Amino acid sequence: MLIYLLKANLLLAALYALYRLLLHRDTFFAWRRATLLAIVVVSLLAPLPALQGWTEGVLPGQVAQGITAEAWLPEFIVTPQGAEAAGNDSPLLTYLAMAYAAGALLLVGRMLVQLLAIVRLSRRCPATTIGGTRVRLLPRGEAPFSFFRLIFVCPEAHSPQELDEILAHEQTHARQVHSADVLVAELACALCWPNPAAWLLRRDVRNNLEYLADHHVLASGFDARAYQYHLLGLAYPKAAATIYNNFNVLPLKERIKMMNKRKTRSIGRLKYLFFLPVAALLAAACSGNQKQEQPAEQPTQEQTATPTKEADMAEVVVVGYDDNLIQLIQGQVYDVAEVPPEFPEGIPALMKFLAQNIKYPADARKAGKEGRVIAQFVVTTDGSIADVKVIRGIDPSLDQEAIRVIKAMPKWKPATQDGQPINVRYTLPVMFKLQ
Repeated sequence: MLIYLLKANLLLAALYALYRLLLHRDTFFAWRRATLLAIVVVSLLAPLPALQGWTEGVLPGQVAQGITAEAWLPEFIVTPQGAEAAGNDSPLLTYLAMAYAAGALLLVGRMLVQLLAIVRLSRRCPATTIGGTRVRLLPRGEAPFSFFRLIFVCPEAHSPQELDEILAHEQTHARQVHSADVLVAELACALCWPNPAAWLLRRDVRNNLEYLADHHVLASGFDARAYQYHLLGLAYPKAAATIYNNFNVLPLKERIKMMNKRKTRSIGRLKYLFFLPVAALLAAACSGNQKQEQPAEQPTQEQTATPTKEADMAEVVVVGYDDNLIQLIQGQVYDVAEVPPEFPEGIPALMKFLAQNIKYPADARKAGKEGRVIAQFVVTTDGSIADVKVIRGIDPSLDQEAIRVIKAMPKWKPATQDGQPINVRYTLPVMFKLQ
């Protein structure tokens, strides 16, 4: 879950930055609306493991392999006194996760409270028809607004011309279902609330919806100068943080500037065509992709286990390759899976197994060798461990100790994709520290 949230936040920030760089100054409001919604949807869906395969059609295989991440297990720390999982029981990580969840729940709760308030208000306010438009009558002093098909207005507070402008504005919100965009942006903020890009995107979604509605009002024949003066004359600052579409809660200066801005030339739409492939590449980089591996070469000489004395548990034990395991990983090896592999009784049990079995080699300890060994292994379709190797080593004895313990693991529950067992590669960093 933490990996998913990290990828979703990074993708959201990258796509929003690309949007601000290329698109936010033009007057293609409908195109901008679609782009902003696509940013949210792609950011939240692309990192899901279930959608990993879609990148096959987007990127060449070698490119995809270069930008997608391996599945990493928690780092393991080994000292002469013992071993432990780095951060596995870290109170700081637990508190951060709780704070993240609390913030998301708080924002979702606020949205639900506002939805309930709209429902209650719609039941309290009498319904009537004004100029063929069905509206709910607000008490005097309340700001006109709409939420999906519901339009709320106080006719006594406005002149007939102002009322016509307000109804034209809110009808646009209702017909084009702008409230759906607002809810999507609010949910993105709830899930990615520590990310400033989520809040900036929510602001741009709201602003763009107002630009769309203002454009429709002026296109309907209303006088632009009079409409802008009416906006300046209506102020309802208390409604600025709501999930519904208010008539004039957003920065009026920006809305008036956009109304008076010269229409962007049609050739400017080419920017959106450039946005699409770049966005696809960014999404592919965060989605995770399957990777096909060549079968491992069989070593020419098999290493055998070396017995150890109880008084010196730091001696190295190296287990050789198994011919049967080499055959098990013929075909594809995946970085992520729809249902990932599972160590018996989960990751905490894996960390406990490593703590009970890994030792600091005596010769490395005497020579003062320390550092991080990064090892990889494949959990095969029957749960066996295969293709164990060190991709970044420190010292032969430290490297071999990491390999020995990984090969000593019991069988995992294999990963599945579309209901079929698959091979999945994992990366395990092991930190050897003398102090």
